[in-house]
Amino acid sequence: MNSPRSCPRYNQRNPHMRARTSSGRWLGWLTSFMLVTVVLPPSASASSLADTARQLAHKIAAASGPGAFALEFSNHSSLDEKSVREVRSALESQLHVEGVHITRVEQATGTVEVVLSESLRNYVWTAVVAIGSDEKKVALVSLPRPPTDAAFTPAMPIVLKTALLFSEQQWMLDAALVDMPGGSRLIVLGGDAVSIYRRQGASPSANSTGRWELETSLPIVHLRAFPRDLRGRLLLRRDHLFDAYLPGTICRSTPNAVAPLTLACTDSDDPWPLTTDDSVRAFYASTRNFFTGALSPGIGKISNVPPFYAAAALARPNYTLWAFAAVDGSLHLVDGVTDQAIRGANSNSKLGSDLAAVHSTCGSGTQLLVSENGDGLSGISDHDTLRAFEIPDRDPVAASAAAEFDGQITALWPDSGGNGAAAIVRRKDTGWYEAYRVSVTCGN
Repeated sequence: MNSPRSCPRYNQRNPHMRARTSSGRWLGWLTSFMLVTVVLPPSASASSLADTARQLAHKIAAASGPGAFALEFSNHSSLDEKSVREVRSALESQLHVEGVHITRVEQATGTVEVVLSESLRNYVWTAVVAIGSDEKKVALVSLPRPPTDAAFTPAMPIVLKTALLFSEQQWMLDAALVDMPGGSRLIVLGGDAVSIYRRQGASPSANSTGRWELETSLPIVHLRAFPRDLRGRLLLRRDHLFDAYLPGTICRSTPNAVAPLTLACTDSDDPWPLTTDDSVRAFYASTRNFFTGALSPGIGKISNVPPFYAAAALARPNYTLWAFAAVDGSLHLVDGVTDQAIRGANSNSKLGSDLAAVHSTCGSGTQLLVSENGDGLSGISDHDTLRAFEIPDRDPVAASAAAEFDGQITALWPDSGGNGAAAIVRRKDTGWYEAYRVSVTCGN
């Protein structure tokens, strides 16, 4: 393993990921189906929504032919409930006129799955018509969204709080706080071991590095050589203390009832969980420093996204919006139907490769933490920052002031509860690594 002071990077993560302009993009899963696009005049009035719904119904009927079909209908867009009801009513009425009758699944000869989605500029609605087990056809319509005149403003000011948890000279990949019998523990994932520290003293604060004392160190045994730009992640578990994911290697601690604590590591190319509930996983390129873009399972209809460094899930009332920091410097927003690539210049920030979603009582309730690079003369970040973003209209909007760190952010992972994130920083002056807990609060 290379010295942590040299910290070579096998595949340098993009220094700038700027986000303001966009272009929607459909992935390859649609290419084997029938695609029909109807673009209507730029108005999202009730009449234009109904007209577009009738256009979609006409395309569905052309693909399905007359018969009885079960209808699955979901809204992944910003349309309100009243508008969604109008769209569905117009769609079902026109289907009836076209000879397509909506019935229960057990009485149907096929299914029609309609999803209302959107990009930054357009509403995008799709219908997947399935007849039998093999035959599928897809219809697509879109209409421009009305312009949004009002700028997004959080209901209360959003402030990022940072607390220093720990610092050390050795390579640090991730850190996690956990409550255990006998007091809190800090689990630190390094390049060759997982170290567990016990907090000393009665103070509830963990802001001082002197409050932690090494309790045990568990070596990471692996047969494959790790890449030079090493990344890793800790995930706390219910039936055992933690899992550790590293390139081509997965380590698991012994079950909770078994003592003493040990670590079992195996060579594995299994996908890494992107969320603490394991709902979506992604395959990591074990010889590089990024995810390949293959998802398991997929997000709705999308099973592949561009290669990326980090991903975050943002809960919406009817679906989950995923954000991916792609290796080409773009930000991709994926809702299960559309993959919207956001590119271009933003004079206010230089978005980096790390991001994480954090829950709070502010704004929409979930903020996207994104690293921003502060470039030094050597090309290495001197003072990286974190900033909270909201995505109210498929367009990231800064919602907080930047929290500055004395060095380069090398990792950013959400904690197990989703209410904070662990930021790993390599100091520019000393080369030491620092672990911070970052949370979002409302206030001045």
